[in-house]
Amino acid sequence: MGKTFHIPDYELIIEIARGSYGQVWLARSVSGAWRALKIVQRALFEDARPYQREFNGIRQYESVSRDHEGLIDVLHVGCNEAEGYFYYAMELADDQVVGQLIGSADYSPRTLQSELNTRGSLPADECAYIGAQLADALHYLHEQGLVHRDVKPSNIVYVNGCPKLADMGLVAGAGFTSSTVGTLGFLPEEGSGDWRGDLYALGKVLYEASTGMDRNAFPDLPSHVRNSPADNSFKKLNQIFLRACSLDERDGYLGAAQLATELEQINAPSIFAGPFSWREKKLLAAVAVLVFLLAVSDVVLVYIGLRKAEPDMVMQEDDNLTLGQEIHGKFNSVGVSEPSRKR
Repeated sequence: MGKTFHIPDYELIIEIARGSYGQVWLARSVSGAWRALKIVQRALFEDARPYQREFNGIRQYESVSRDHEGLIDVLHVGCNEAEGYFYYAMELADDQVVGQLIGSADYSPRTLQSELNTRGSLPADECAYIGAQLADALHYLHEQGLVHRDVKPSNIVYVNGCPKLADMGLVAGAGFTSSTVGTLGFLPEEGSGDWRGDLYALGKVLYEASTGMDRNAFPDLPSHVRNSPADNSFKKLNQIFLRACSLDERDGYLGAAQLATELEQINAPSIFAGPFSWREKKLLAAVAVLVFLLAVSDVVLVYIGLRKAEPDMVMQEDDNLTLGQEIHGKFNSVGVSEPSRKR
């Protein structure tokens, strides 16, 4: 385990996490930027297939990672075939104390797990916000034909205060099934290869975050919330994670987008309140642009209409005057023959 790694353009500072197949390092790029850099070793796999599958998964994920604010950005993927490992550089999670103002190797990443270790549990409104962000990110990931397969509190990090799905090492194409991939307690009975596995895991995350209880105690609730009013935010959240973790597909959600919408409604009872998902932001932006263009076009049409109307009015007045008619002052009649005047 004392293997030395040589990563082009990066200086490895300290190891900050270790998993079954590799390590995550605090690293500094040649430009001085702090990054999280994960190294995955071939020797730690039983055979080449899962190693290659993980490499292919991270390459697929890298191409879409920067298109959603709820996904950790993968900035570079590289491979050292001769030494038997691949690696990828990611944006760095906030430090638990100083956020992004990192100035030394004294670094502890801020994750949802570290928040729960410190605070015990989180308010239902905060859980709903975090859950909506992550469900929306999962919806986007699923639309790209990918599943996360390892959603859990330690794999949810904060970047500039915003929660993001991280540790994408197990990302794979939708449909890949394996009951042994993922973390026990966050896995449904059917394994984690389907998008439903991601929703089940997120439901368990929300259960742990809102109750402070272990996922294996699901669906038990703390005594102090059992008798809370039906319209209480926690009761609403409880109904949501019960549905997300339902083993009956008929009772579960139709997709991550539906789960995100219900979580958003806890904090945003009307369509005019935030926070908005990436889909809603795009829709609202398109509607705003359309309304603006319609307003501008109406103003232009009214202006053109008024400009055309002015010469038409003058021409109509001119047309009312026949040859030989005179226009007199206000005390004279217009077009009256001379014999008809009083003498």
